[in-house]
Amino acid sequence: MNHKERVLAALSHEEPDRVPVFYWAVPEFTEKMISQMGFSDMDELLDYLDIDFRWVEPDYIGPQLINREIGVKKDIWGVDYKLVGHGDLRYWEVVKFPLQGITDPAYLEDYPWPTTDLFDFSTLSDQCEKYKNYAVMTAPGYSSPGLFRIIQRLVGRDSFLEVMMYNPRFFSVLVEKVTRFYEAFIHDFFEVAKDRVDLIRVADDFGAEGGLIISNDTWNQYCKPAIEKFISIPNDLGVKFYMHSCGGVRKLIPEFIALGADVLDPIQTRAAGMAPDGLKKDFGQMISFSGGLDEELLLRKGTPHRIKEGVKELLNIMAPGGGFILGPSHKLKVETPVENVIAMYEAVKEYGR
Repeated sequence: MNHKERVLAALSHEEPDRVPVFYWAVPEFTEKMISQMGFSDMDELLDYLDIDFRWVEPDYIGPQLINREIGVKKDIWGVDYKLVGHGDLRYWEVVKFPLQGITDPAYLEDYPWPTTDLFDFSTLSDQCEKYKNYAVMTAPGYSSPGLFRIIQRLVGRDSFLEVMMYNPRFFSVLVEKVTRFYEAFIHDFFEVAKDRVDLIRVADDFGAEGGLIISNDTWNQYCKPAIEKFISIPNDLGVKFYMHSCGGVRKLIPEFIALGADVLDPIQTRAAGMAPDGLKKDFGQMISFSGGLDEELLLRKGTPHRIKEGVKELLNIMAPGGGFILGPSHKLKVETPVENVIAMYEAVKEYGR
């Protein structure tokens, strides 16, 4: 089997030649691993780890967003970041939420919302051709539509729930603006990529370690309608739906399935209701799972030997009957030992057949 065939077999709840694997890390970890291993780029890293997925995205052609010399950047939504930390432990931290403290819906009409003119979608053709033997997915970041994760960066994570509860008209307009951008983005994206992309990744965080952080009313009023719009064009093309949400989202899994989700990622197994055996037993015939190897306690703090044992234990639960892709339960952090990540993927080759 090639990489694409392996992933598609697993998503059809068949057992492929080995369990597929995916990679998900903060940019700083990827840069560290590329440097330590002597690779020239991310493709070399992914080839070395035998990752079954590749990510595609249009080229950004808008104004320069990053100034590494002084350690500042701005994203397309107008959120300001500063590079903090030192040595290997450096990361981008938000220093300005551009809509924090704003509650007047009229203000949003003149806000500089991003448009698809910031991207050159024609570059997707060459990317899709280059990665045609892999499972091709919309890249994390701009190419993975989301809703609440964008709004949180605009108004501030600490202010998010307050704005939603006490300023519903303002919040509704925010939802409309973000949704409208992604509807246009998805249209332009798939106008070029068509069915050469295998999965659309929709990314939001609906859970925390203790369970859901949204109510049923919030899901039905805001989240579900937005996701239905995001996946409409891909569905018509036969593109599979890869739902990303961290945290304890067990109660939403039936909703994801009803929307047509083929995969749920990243499976934080220590969050409420996310134990692998329960997920496999209750939902394993209706949806596939991706992730599941504890990132915080095992990959960051374990030994390579213990990590291989953890992979074997996870595969024994999740691999039978297909429907499983192994990877970390959250983004690999910059402090994660490189040898631990290598051990994770080596273990799949040993135990995932």
